[in-house]
Amino acid sequence: MDALVILGPTASGKSILGLQLAKELNGEIISVDSRQAYRHINIGTAKPTPAERRQVPHHLIDILELNERNNAQRFARTALIVMDEVISRNKLPLLVGGSGLYFRSIFEGLFDIDIEQSQRSRFAEEMREIDTTELYRRLVDVDPESAGRIHPQDRYRVTRALEVYSLTGTPLSDHFRRQRQEARHRERIFVKIGLHLPRGELYRRIDERAKAMLASGWIEEVETLLQEGADPRWPGLKTLGYPEVISFLRGKISKEEMVVTVSRQTRQYAKRQVTWFRKERGVTWFSEDRQDTFSSVLRFVTERSDGFTSEG
Repeated sequence: MDALVILGPTASGKSILGLQLAKELNGEIISVDSRQAYRHINIGTAKPTPAERRQVPHHLIDILELNERNNAQRFARTALIVMDEVISRNKLPLLVGGSGLYFRSIFEGLFDIDIEQSQRSRFAEEMREIDTTELYRRLVDVDPESAGRIHPQDRYRVTRALEVYSLTGTPLSDHFRRQRQEARHRERIFVKIGLHLPRGELYRRIDERAKAMLASGWIEEVETLLQEGADPRWPGLKTLGYPEVISFLRGKISKEEMVVTVSRQTRQYAKRQVTWFRKERGVTWFSEDRQDTFSSVLRFVTERSDGFTSEG
């Protein structure tokens, strides 16, 4: 086993279980949470507390500013590097979180070429008046391998392949080849644990957690950020729940409407997470509402831990 994975919907108990297992198994936690990657938004993202982070090292939390855009592929590359660093210290990496796309990128890789939208728009405008036959002829010249896979009249895919070559200087076929090589490097052994709860209990926890966040100063956290110049249009402030708090602070909705909306949207998000993770291969599921969940998971993991044991 190269790493232990703990996944599941929001509010299912992943963070607590991850902390318990990390202490027991001489591990370090790698957060796989697209929201906790942002600095300054702490309460509404349910980040581990400073006390919890002192108990066990946590990684990939607070790595982005609010105005930066997150990217699953870049995140995955960083996560794999951190995994290797943790392993080099003879520690067990625990990947803990609920961001399904980020997990998939870590496990399998994602094909993602980072090109500015403004560049893409300019290229599309330049190609608009050129007929598809001529575009395909150009593709044959610069990337015959891709041209061999694409139908000559498939304008969208022809244009996309030309765009990649023109804006990156590398043929699309080379990008695919590199992705396959990276995927081979990802041949690591992940033991995947999933946590599930009956829907009613999960929704109850979501509602209670939303109330607890507000009682802990979530509104004040957002108000301070806005006073310090944070822009609501920044990616970090578009994460789940924050737009609703901002709408309340600007007088657009009542506090009651804010609470109801945040809970409803979080329940919908959890439902999507459950659907996504149910399709994930190789996950062993445990019910989090049982008293013996920790001991059951620990027993299961220890049998597969290949020597990762507590130093205590």
